[in-house]
Parts: sequence; structure tokens; C-alpha cells
Amino acid sequence: MTRREVREQLFILLFQKEFYGEAAFEEQRETYFLTQPMEKEDKEYITGKLERIGEALPEIDEMISSHSIGWKIDRIGKEELAVLRLAVYEAVYDEDIPVGVAVNEAVELGKKYGEEGGASFINGILGNIVSDVPAQQGN
Repeated sequence: MTRREVREQLFILLFQKEFYGEAAFEEQRETYFLTQPMEKEDKEYITGKLERIGEALPEIDEMISSHSIGWKIDRIGKEELAVLRLAVYEAVYDEDIPVGVAVNEAVELGKKYGEEGGASFINGILGNIVSDVPAQQGN
């Protein structure tokens, strides 16, 4: 599986988690993995990254909230929120993903899955957040 394909799988699972809620997500995740053909290594990588995103979620949501002037987390569309959470994790916490790649891939996911104007919204929020990333990542 390519990184882009893995990223799309992660987005779908993050969206499901937001859509179904924490309680129902475990069952939804297992059902998802049963219906998606993938190598064991890909499933393990995706599962591990989902866990790491979940651990960082309070900080990620705080970054999104503090950089999305006039938008509270619960007002952001579920698609855009899932993309933002994934992109912020990759840009800030994942040293293997360059910040520019995280932003570009997020915009592409926003174009594919988001509402009209969602990609621009994602790009704007991420632009605000990543201006602080070099200090956070030490880049």
C-alpha cells in the first residue's frame, strides 16, 4: 500500500470514529478491516498510527481550535475535521512526514471527500498551524 493509500485509510477510519463515536468505533474499525483487503503489515501500521493519533487528539484538537478563528471543533464538518486531525498529527508529531507533504495530502483529501470549499478551509487552518511547526518539530 502506498503512503497515499494508507493516509486515505486513516482518514476514513478517523471519520468513522467521529461519525460513530468512541463506543461504537471499535466494532466499526474491525468491520472495516474485514472488508478492506490489505497486508497484515499495513493493518498493523494503520492501527498503530490510529492509536498514536488518539493519544495526541486533545493536543491536536487544541491546535485546530486555537488556529481556526470563529470555528469551534463541533462546527467543523466531520470530513474536514478528520482530514485536519490526520494532517496535524503528520505535520507536528510524525517526523517521517515533511510538513509540506502533510499539508498537500490534506488538501487533496479535502478536495476528494470534503464539502465545497472544504479544501480551502483545510489549507487555511493548516497554514496557520504549520507556521508554528518548525519550532515544535525542530525543523
